[in-house]
Order: sequence, then structure tokens, then C-alpha cells
Amino acid sequence: MTGLAAQLSLHLLGPFRARRGEHPVTLPRSAARVLAFLAIHSAASRQQVSGALWPDVPQSRASSDLRTALWRLHRAADEFVLVGGETLAISELVAVDVQQVTDWATQTVASAGDRPPPPRGSGRELLPGWDEEWLEDARERIRLLTVQAFESVAERLLTAGRPAEALPYLLQVTEIDPLRESAQQLMVELHLRQRNVHEALRQYRRYERLVRRDLGIEPGVGLRSLLSRYAPNLVD
Repeated sequence: MTGLAAQLSLHLLGPFRARRGEHPVTLPRSAARVLAFLAIHSAASRQQVSGALWPDVPQSRASSDLRTALWRLHRAADEFVLVGGETLAISELVAVDVQQVTDWATQTVASAGDRPPPPRGSGRELLPGWDEEWLEDARERIRLLTVQAFESVAERLLTAGRPAEALPYLLQVTEIDPLRESAQQLMVELHLRQRNVHEALRQYRRYERLVRRDLGIEPGVGLRSLLSRYAPNLVD
């Protein structure tokens, strides 16, 4: 990307940030909410945006609030949004981190070969601290895509005999979703491949305590079987 296209960016993974090149763009909260919604959905009707962002007020009031937010957005960051009658859209000139991470994750899961490293911000929560109902599905979708992609890369690296390269991916997955047993199993396998039996057993014990406390269940037989040679009592 060159020229203006290279200068506009929107960061939604982690705290909200809009930038022109190296310069931050300061936005009122209402304008930032509109921009974030459009960045996640690419485009939407005015009614969809106002209904999602102001669900607890009459439609007439929500439409008025949206017009005010768009006016503020126009003053501070007009080039970020395209307004076409009843349709609002994020400009194609804006680099959006959510889209970059989603594209990387989708292509990584679908590809059998090596992939480039994940984009910056991968694994971070979508707009932490924003208590917005419309964000819930997007948060879950991005979380699932990200952990699936990280786990996929780690599994390929382990299969290729490159456990040290797999470790950062598995650490991210187990941080995002500590109860994800497939990732815990890969982590135990990684330690065993590096001949770190004590570390593998410690990883298993941490996970065992976690699932007992949070879910009231035992680790699956596949995970326990990995360690049966070193701790036969783990497998019935």
C-alpha cells in the first residue's frame, strides 16, 4: 500500500486506536463505536448500525444519535468511512487489524504448507473493556479462528520436528483458552519430544487441576495415554 492508503489504520485488537501514519486520530466514543462496528462488519445500513449501537432507545432517537456520531466522525476522520445514502462502510483505504488477522487465520487453517508469521496483534482480545452486546459474536469468532490457526501451525511444526518453533504458538493458545485440551495435549507432546518428561508431567498436572476445578471432569484418555509410560496410574 502506498500514499494515503498506507497512512490509514484501525486497531481493534487491544485498545481502540485510529491512526494516520504515525499520528493518532482522536475520536469521541460515539464516533469510535460507529467506526469499530463498520470495521468488523465492513458495511451496514444506517438502521442496522443505529439498532446495534443504541438498542435500548427508540429507533428515532437511535437514528439521531447515529447522525450525531457520523457528524463527529466526519469532522475528525472523514476518510475512514464511506457514506452512500442508507449504506455505511469502512473505506477500503483503511488497514484494519481484525481483517488482517482473520485473513491470516483462515488461510493458515486451509493451507497445508508453511505460512508467514501471524500479523501483529494476533491473540489479543477484541476491544477489551467495551461492554457491547454486538461485540460478543465477533469476539468469539476471532478467538476461535485465532486459536485454531495457532494450534494448526504448532501441530505442523511438531510433525516437522521443530518443537522449539511450535512453543510460542502453543503458549498463546493455552493463554487464550486454558481449557482447550487439544492444545494441552500438543504442549505435553512438545515437552516429551524435547525429552523434558518432568515439564510434560507438570503441564499435565496443571491442566488436570484446572479441568477438575472448572469443569468437574478428568483429562481425556488421549492426553493421559501420552504420559502412560512415565506415569502408568494416569490411564485406567
